[in-house]
Amino acid sequence: MFCIVYNVCALIIALLVLLCAGVTSFSSSSSSSTTTPSSAFKTITEKSYFLIDPITGEPPSTTTAQPFLSHSNSNFDKDKTKSLVVLLPQLGEFDSSEYCELLIAAKQSLKDANIDLKIIGIGDKLAGQKFCQFVGLQLLADNDNDDIVVRLDPNATLYKALGLYNGPNLSIPDTISDDVLKFFLRQLPGGIPNDDKLLRSVATAWLNYNAMCAGIGSPGTLREILRGYFGDKQAPERFQDDDIVKVGSLLQIGPGVGPTRIGNFKYNQWFADERGYQRPVELATIRLKNMVEVLTKWDDYVTNVDTIPQRGGTYLFDSDGSELYSYKSRGVLTYSETMPRPLLFLAPYIGEDMARNPLQLKDTGYGGGDGILTPRGRGILKPIGKLMNFLSVLFKLENKLQAKIFGATDVDFNAARKQIDDTIHSSPIVIYTYGLSPFSSEAIAVLDDISDDLDCKCKYERVELGLEWFLLNKEQSVLRTALLNMTGQSSLPHVFVNGKHIGGLFTGTPDGSYPGLASMKESNEIQKMIAL
Repeated sequence: MFCIVYNVCALIIALLVLLCAGVTSFSSSSSSSTTTPSSAFKTITEKSYFLIDPITGEPPSTTTAQPFLSHSNSNFDKDKTKSLVVLLPQLGEFDSSEYCELLIAAKQSLKDANIDLKIIGIGDKLAGQKFCQFVGLQLLADNDNDDIVVRLDPNATLYKALGLYNGPNLSIPDTISDDVLKFFLRQLPGGIPNDDKLLRSVATAWLNYNAMCAGIGSPGTLREILRGYFGDKQAPERFQDDDIVKVGSLLQIGPGVGPTRIGNFKYNQWFADERGYQRPVELATIRLKNMVEVLTKWDDYVTNVDTIPQRGGTYLFDSDGSELYSYKSRGVLTYSETMPRPLLFLAPYIGEDMARNPLQLKDTGYGGGDGILTPRGRGILKPIGKLMNFLSVLFKLENKLQAKIFGATDVDFNAARKQIDDTIHSSPIVIYTYGLSPFSSEAIAVLDDISDDLDCKCKYERVELGLEWFLLNKEQSVLRTALLNMTGQSSLPHVFVNGKHIGGLFTGTPDGSYPGLASMKESNEIQKMIAL
């Protein structure tokens, strides 16, 4: 929710200021580097002596410190060691913590591949310490040689020397009054600067950053925002099962992607039981967690607002300083050219598996571009089916009323109950369906899918009550009501396994003992029951 509000505010603010400005000019640096590969290495080496150590808050001693791009880890083969230099934007930026989580997860694989990881971020000593504590980066003194080296560039001097992107370069015309600027800045983190001389530079920095959040001069940002909310079947899971995100007492998500509480209202996300891909709002929840951390400690993380638009970059150098790979970010949330799998450029060095999924969360590869179809039991029918649960009271009333209209008696219901008992014990799996119901058709497809997974014929008996509920005759209506009386579920399909009712396609049993066919397929519980 916070992320949505923030992005909407960014769009409104950027557009309002642009309207006030009337005409503004765009200029940006080219995404392709004009320097030779070795010049980037030389630039980082030369400027690294001015970078700040987050432990001391000072540049490392030029007499005792090793060169920044020297290979300090004694476990490395120095003749073969490569350097991976990651320049993060502001440490209080979405990209920074999100990227670092993946890099830290791949730390051992990088070490095994003789790749020395160096991380540079925009911030001061306190920002560096807060950031490292939040993401789990261990702060090390110069003579330590076992971990990731972290350095700080408070004014983005190295970034500018490398020609990294600094936003769309929008300007604020002199016709825009200070009062207007103060009004907009009052709505943003950090508020109005204490020194009026900084007012226009701070407002310009925010204008450029908010414009990028709105996709202006920031290719890929809007696509990445949408990917965070709508999910990505080409990406692995992103949220740990025990992760919890809290926004005060208003909002809590977790543990995992399912349980959600807004105030006193609690619910479970409809996709909570699905595994193996980046689910809807999963990545947005990670970004919400990062946003909460920064917004509650804004003054600690952001000490130079002028650098807010500054983007980062990634460089991989060989042992001789030649450039093996480089990428310069040109937008918010675009720290990699392969955002669904940001470390894919490292695949030749750390292996395909780690590069594709450094967190090693579930990754089934569903939804890829190679003809792999989304598994049965997912898709648009699922949220629709979950929403229909809110109408269950009306469906139950209609169910019984229809049987009464046909003049059904207790004798009819008792006979129907016996017929159901005989049927559900005559086959390992019995499913009651409607002929025209998409939910029934999908349930049959799920059972067929399970057969393919088990590499055997999943024996089930299909009992079709009729084409649809409003087309049932007396006998069919009585059978439907008898199913309701037995299970507490009014809708079809009804699925029985080994004589036990497990719910419908997306609907679980009223007592919560079984979550329904689709969910049990996701957890492999239905496969285990069938195998018994």
